[in-house]
Amino acid sequence: MARRYRSQNFDQLIGQEAIATTLKNAVSSGRLAHAFLFTGTRGVGKTSSARILAKAINCPNAVGGQPCGECPTCKAIAAGEDIDVIEIDGASNNGVEQIRDLRQSAGITPSHSQFKIYIIDEVHMLSIAAFNALLKTLEEPPPHVKFIFATTDVHKVPATILSRCQRYDFKNIPAARITDHLADICKQESTEAETAALHRIAILAAGSMRDALSLLDRVLSLGAGRITEKLLDELLGKPSLANMTDLAVAMAAGDAAAVLKLSDQLLLEGMSAEQVLSELTDLLRNLMVLRVCGTQTDILDIPGEWRSALEKLAPAFEPAVLVHHIALCDQTLRSLRGSTMQRPLFDALMVRLAMAAQFSSIRQVLESGQLPPSASDAQKKNDALNPAAIAARTIATAPPPAQSHEPSIVVKPVVPQHAVAPAAPQMAATTEVKQSSDPIWQAVETYLLDNQGASLVNLLNGQAHILSADTNSGAIRLEVPGHTHTMVSSERYTRMLEVAFTAAIGKACRLEIIAAARPVLAAAAAASATPTRPVATPVPRISPELMKRAEQMPAVRQLMEKMGAKLVNVEAIEISAEVPAEPA
Repeated sequence: MARRYRSQNFDQLIGQEAIATTLKNAVSSGRLAHAFLFTGTRGVGKTSSARILAKAINCPNAVGGQPCGECPTCKAIAAGEDIDVIEIDGASNNGVEQIRDLRQSAGITPSHSQFKIYIIDEVHMLSIAAFNALLKTLEEPPPHVKFIFATTDVHKVPATILSRCQRYDFKNIPAARITDHLADICKQESTEAETAALHRIAILAAGSMRDALSLLDRVLSLGAGRITEKLLDELLGKPSLANMTDLAVAMAAGDAAAVLKLSDQLLLEGMSAEQVLSELTDLLRNLMVLRVCGTQTDILDIPGEWRSALEKLAPAFEPAVLVHHIALCDQTLRSLRGSTMQRPLFDALMVRLAMAAQFSSIRQVLESGQLPPSASDAQKKNDALNPAAIAARTIATAPPPAQSHEPSIVVKPVVPQHAVAPAAPQMAATTEVKQSSDPIWQAVETYLLDNQGASLVNLLNGQAHILSADTNSGAIRLEVPGHTHTMVSSERYTRMLEVAFTAAIGKACRLEIIAAARPVLAAAAAASATPTRPVATPVPRISPELMKRAEQMPAVRQLMEKMGAKLVNVEAIEISAEVPAEPA
């Protein structure tokens, strides 16, 4: 069918009217380039346009740049039998030897036409040597030779070739134009067809008229007297609109069991997990467009029945949730292609989409000091779990210590084994007080935590401090631990810090990152001086009374009960009498 209903003149080109008009005017005025390059996706009319152009150039009865289609030349070119119009497949004739033969034959004058025309399809498949062999002929061609190149990947064509061609970019054909053309063909084939079914074929063709005609040919081969959406579902293996909307309704209601049951039904009907996710992603995209742009938007190109059903379903989802769902579907779709456990991944995603309302924000939980009593009060988004931020906020939620002579309690985060060796307790306490008293650094950390910079805050781990900050000139000198200097000085983290400092001081800043000198432990220095047997450092004994007091703190108790946390270390710090006590 794609061959039988191929365009035979410029007026029959669907969706490429601008290019057709330009080529007709070029032929009628005699202003023809010696080389044309047609580029675009598959099935949009590149090769058909090349044949029509060849007929228009050599047709003796052409009127207004339009070939007559009735003369022997036009019929021979349409049948591929004209010896003056040579069609070459670039994929199978991509060697330098074939191009050398072409150059030799190009010097021979045409037998009966005005021009000898070479049509090279998929020209990007030629080798570099073949392009170089063609370059000289293309630069200074004989006056009786015209070249027409067609390609689906213009980026692979060398710039030296592109600069010597007149380029035409073919657009994807709109689904509405494809639908109308399919309806005309169905009338010629004496076949009834639902407009929604033809529109669905046009959408599946993705802008390619040839793909649409191939799909229509498959449907007509069944011998059915009428083309319906149900027939398409059975032939193409696509889920119906009702099945997909039922799945989306169950997700909006948070019914994980119903979502699993409906998705399992789709798989039992013969669809693969990848097909279900592709259809679900398209549905979520349509819902997102309706929620963001409104029901009157022209962005969606779907049948009227589909549109009314999606308009009723769209208010059940928030735009941010739909964006997150689409990202999850895409991530899982890529994981399925290389996984041997497709069904567990697929089912886990279905449950995850249904239980979106039950995933709380860790940041909001810790800042509020209490966990949500039920899933309905949870946030609808996930947040990265930052150990440093968790420890800092846990300390902030603790009540002030009682006025007594007993030392205050500080709960510290556990430093990973691969991190730099911790300093002495007195140094750590001093550093924490210095950091917390710097309003600029507090503003920088807050900005980073609120703008996807938790990884940088976690990397610094509270060990960075500002050496100098000139709010007038914007010059900032920041000292970071030596083992993190290389990573923090990377372009990504440096830019992130500059943006955070700019937001904190309200002025564009110039950041200088300095590596702090790494302290040498006394044990290590002694070991390097005298090679003796290493002695294990005794582990300090933690007071049971301090452990008990720490476990009774509200924030610590909630973390241990609700999140399975475990208290591993408690350190007592004496507070000087001259300094007023602050909340630990």
